[in-house]
Amino acid sequence: MMTIRSTSFPVAPISDNARSDAAPIFQVDLSAFDEDAIGKSRYIKQSSQNTEWQDLGNARVVVTGGQGLKSADNFKMIEKLAEKLGAAVGAIRAAVDAGFVPNDLQVVKLERLLPQNCILLWVFLEPFSTLTGMRDTKVIVAVNKDADAPIFQVADYRLVGDLFEAIPELIQLPEKKWICYFYTKLLDSVSC
Repeated sequence: MMTIRSTSFPVAPISDNARSDAAPIFQVDLSAFDEDAIGKSRYIKQSSQNTEWQDLGNARVVVTGGQGLKSADNFKMIEKLAEKLGAAVGAIRAAVDAGFVPNDLQVVKLERLLPQNCILLWVFLEPFSTLTGMRDTKVIVAVNKDADAPIFQVADYRLVGDLFEAIPELIQLPEKKWICYFYTKLLDSVSC
């Protein structure tokens, strides 16, 4: 078996003399998969990705949370914020390992790179460990209560504050106030 990241290579242009034939599709009867029928291999389960969430590989904006959210219930704040922004939901490995969200949402791993020009809103408390998975993002917005948090070294915009106060505040803002909020809170410029 071999896997290749979808973002590893640019899309090749289609030439006039290119030939492509439709690949045959076969329906497989899964009931035939028992240990006697297939020998050393065995069927474990079939699963599918949660369709409520946007695909991270194609997202323009991703709101990401970590173990600092402390529970799956608290992680729902990230989901609400992502919904408000029309963004995808992502998680770092610690949140996945803690069982807050499924593995499909893990953004910082070698198999899943966020698309180029993606805007990443990074919301978590634990130490920042790697740029893998977000090296091509266009903008990184970080929320952390520690003003010296390592994530702030790579973030384009920083919001120093308690995520349990900042995220509900962001969720409650009317759409017209979003720009104002980011100018005052993130850019420390004008007040509205």
